[in-house]
Amino acid sequence: MTSCAGAESPERTPKTSSASPTPSATASATATATESVEEAVAAAAEQMRTAATGRNAPGPQGLLVAAESTGGALFVWETPDGRFCHGAAKPVGMTMVACASAPHTPPVGEKPRIIPLVTMMATGWNVVFGAEHETVESVTCNGVPLPVKDVGVVADGRRSVHAIEFPDLTLGTVDVRVRRGSRVVTESLSLMSSWKEGKGNFAICGKP
Repeated sequence: MTSCAGAESPERTPKTSSASPTPSATASATATATESVEEAVAAAAEQMRTAATGRNAPGPQGLLVAAESTGGALFVWETPDGRFCHGAAKPVGMTMVACASAPHTPPVGEKPRIIPLVTMMATGWNVVFGAEHETVESVTCNGVPLPVKDVGVVADGRRSVHAIEFPDLTLGTVDVRVRRGSRVVTESLSLMSSWKEGKGNFAICGKP
């Protein structure tokens, strides 16, 4: 699992049949898939609670799920003393935890803004960001809407946390449409805090 903290370096082809499935079979398969993800996340959460102990243990709000799959989950949380943490865990096996060294890092700004929090490979190429004094309405990559997960709120409710995911490492920037009162504006969010040009052939949103 590769992690890039946004604001501060952490302390740290199936065979098919021509016959269509019956509705009951489809519903059953969907339910099974849902249960598999839920079970995987529950197991990953147990792993994370075992790994994130002492001063890095989650505060009263607990673990917030930023991304999930049958292979595990990406979590974010705040410690009792207000430090922002993130971690990824599989249902069985590898677990990683990283926390800011000081409380309220990064601090909440006075003006509306989008702030990167976590960029890492966990359930995919996961990008977690915060919004301050504004509401996130949508995120697009080259004009194509991306699913946005509303993760929760931190910093005493002053920062909302959101997450997007790509199948593999993606460079460049995405456009984040936000509402500030009656106004709607578009901000840019970088998908990678640092990258050396010429290394690899990866998908790109906007300008690398």
